[in-house]
Amino acid sequence: MENMESIRVALRRIDYYLPQLVHGIGLEMDQSQHTAAAEKRFSDSELAQQWTDMYDSETERLEEQNFRQRRDTTVDFVLNILPSGGRVLDVGCGAAPVLSKLRERGVSCTGLEYSEDMLKHARNRLRSMGLDESDLHRGDCCHTPFDSATFDVVVCLGVVSYVENYSEVLKEIYRLLKPGGCALISFRNQFNPVLSDPVRIVKTAVKYLVGRMRPEPYTIGRFMDHREFRTKMTEQGFEFRQYFGIGFGPFKVNYRRMFSERTSIKISNTLTRVFKTTRSQVPFKWLADVSLWVYVKPQTQTGT
Repeated sequence: MENMESIRVALRRIDYYLPQLVHGIGLEMDQSQHTAAAEKRFSDSELAQQWTDMYDSETERLEEQNFRQRRDTTVDFVLNILPSGGRVLDVGCGAAPVLSKLRERGVSCTGLEYSEDMLKHARNRLRSMGLDESDLHRGDCCHTPFDSATFDVVVCLGVVSYVENYSEVLKEIYRLLKPGGCALISFRNQFNPVLSDPVRIVKTAVKYLVGRMRPEPYTIGRFMDHREFRTKMTEQGFEFRQYFGIGFGPFKVNYRRMFSERTSIKISNTLTRVFKTTRSQVPFKWLADVSLWVYVKPQTQTGT
């Protein structure tokens, strides 16, 4: 089992660094190539089954627990704020972990997904739960087939990490929302891997002090800077409402994990409880693995 996990780690590192190597040797990818690469990642030949399975049973992997908590936090928030008879759009619905939970509670939820394989898994999940399989659409999150001001809530979990110019996604979400509607958008926090590793903190600080910091090239599924994201949301005309930080760690020393998955989950849960007692969002915004942001489209529109 340990050997298998080492292989998985090695493959994930290759998957992360290879696109950067492509940039480094001048073979830059345009957005159509990025989109094709993202579709391949979420195909049955790669990770579609893994993304489906992680929501079907309890997990002993910290990363998967964080995604499950993201699902549960999103569902609970939507159920609390959705007006009677309101409509929800799940952009990048994947295998329908959020959509299925909302439909189970009687919510009208439309799904949009680019990967045909993920849509197949979504239909399978809905069928297994005895839920309606219709109103699932294959499409581009930057150019959706829906009318303006159609939805009360738009959920968009992880999608912006797979679109280089994700302002186009935010613009489309703004168009689709009714005035006063909510957008729930998530991505993984680029500060989490650095601040969870003391050696990386020192190396990053030294690079900054000697002027060797360079912007990282775009890679699909990248971890993101919440400051840039918030600026783009404001530019689109959104107003901030709420933030959720989910999961801490895994803690490492020079990229090597310090604790087992099970211990990492316990540490993450403990830190979550401790930081909640401070009533401060600062540790969550900078240290949490998953960032989940809630923004509102103003009743009086001033944006694009």
